[in-house]
Amino acid sequence: MKYNIQKSFKKSKGFTLIELIIVIIILGILAVTAAPKFIDVQADARKSVMQSVKASLQSASTMVHAKALIAGQTASSGSVSVGTSSIALVYGYPSTASIGSLVDLDSSAISAATGTFEHKTATTPANCSVKFVNAGDGTTPGYTEDYSKC
Repeated sequence: MKYNIQKSFKKSKGFTLIELIIVIIILGILAVTAAPKFIDVQADARKSVMQSVKASLQSASTMVHAKALIAGQTASSGSVSVGTSSIALVYGYPSTASIGSLVDLDSSAISAATGTFEHKTATTPANCSVKFVNAGDGTTPGYTEDYSKC
């Protein structure tokens, strides 16, 4: 009895070619069904970058506002010094013209023009953007986001 069990283990040493082909076919089917979920990863990455740009703008605006409050610069216009730069203010918040100088962005990926920040490698850069809107009297700055063509 012991001899027959050992003999049968010696005969089966691996997989047959058909078993390997079936496994490869199953893996191929799984790859085809999973691939569409990962094809558009670049658009999601660009959208995330633009959301990070918005968060950076919000942080910079909040910090400048705190400095403006300390300096008493909360009128419809004014300025505060940040490092070596003079930042123009609108009701104590940075203006659209000066917000770009407060954040350090990768210029090869993000274009900045007077408060509008666009992702250069997007399908339509204008539709993968964040726009900074000046604060109003008694209101905080606004942000217009468009991620429809990232």
